[in-house]
Amino acid sequence: MLLTVFLAAFLLAKFVQRAGTEMLADARASDQARLRREAYSALEVTLAVLADFRATDGALRSPAQGWDDPLGYAGYEPAGGVKVAVDYEDESGKVSLPRADATGWSNLLLQLGLTRSEAERAADAILGWTQPDHLATGLETDAQNYQRGALPHRPALRPLRSFSELAAVQVAKDFFFDGTGRPTELLRELEASASLYSFDRVNINSAPAAVLAAAGLDGGQADALKTFARQQRKSGGPGFFNSVAEAAAIVGGNAPLQNFGADVSALRIKITVRDGAAAYRLEAVVAPPGGATFAPNPPPPADGEQKGATPGADQTPAAVSGGGTGVADSNRKKLDYPFKVLEIVEDAEAPSDPVQ
Repeated sequence: MLLTVFLAAFLLAKFVQRAGTEMLADARASDQARLRREAYSALEVTLAVLADFRATDGALRSPAQGWDDPLGYAGYEPAGGVKVAVDYEDESGKVSLPRADATGWSNLLLQLGLTRSEAERAADAILGWTQPDHLATGLETDAQNYQRGALPHRPALRPLRSFSELAAVQVAKDFFFDGTGRPTELLRELEASASLYSFDRVNINSAPAAVLAAAGLDGGQADALKTFARQQRKSGGPGFFNSVAEAAAIVGGNAPLQNFGADVSALRIKITVRDGAAAYRLEAVVAPPGGATFAPNPPPPADGEQKGATPGADQTPAAVSGGGTGVADSNRKKLDYPFKVLEIVEDAEAPSDPVQ
């Protein structure tokens, strides 16, 4: 009898424990679904605010235009007392890697801390991985080495799709990853200074010092640009440049500004939603009409060995780009969405600091 009572108690305890675990999992899933809905609501509000400023001012140039707090500007109140924060990262304030040549790559890597020799070797190896017509300047960076390895393979011969892909690039991987395969500080600095998207002008309003220096501006010129914008904000001015001509007036007409513009071509929107200990993070990269695109794949070699290339720049699915439905129906109207969505990352790693 005692044994039966003991067994029944044991089974009951296990049942209660399992039921509690399942209830906790269900509650967590419910929280994530609720926070996800709030994140997408905040994203839509943010896009509406950005579209409003773009329609009024003709272009997005800097959060100093007034879209730094889109939820406050729109009077948006999150439901249920949750806290929502919106941050931005201007992808077009970085070097467009699909447009970078050997000089552009090596100059950027030089500014990020490599020696001239290291920067040139890494740039040579990366271009050998990404460009089918690149001629290596050294034996160690020759793309033919991939087929001579223990596990023969071909280089990608198309633009980088992620920064982690650099772990597959001979020579360059030794600079961006340590012996255990973990990213180095150089890779983190590259992510802050370079973009995987294709655009023809770097936004001078958000370009970091490394990008300005890689373009050929000296330290004094870079400081002058930042100081001018900061002083303008303090005195009630715009605090950003409406054109490159305005920037040239500060640093001189001979400054190397030919690769710069003053508009946002690609904007990363970071939304963090918190409710107590529960958090949800949503990131979206959007481009205005005529802005950044995915880097197109180069044509395959003439011998036809490289086939089956993945979709390129303008083959974004309508489901994420805001384009038409692709259905031949005269009663359907193409959605006139103000931005093309280039990337969405759901439940990205949320920052540890709570939203104020």
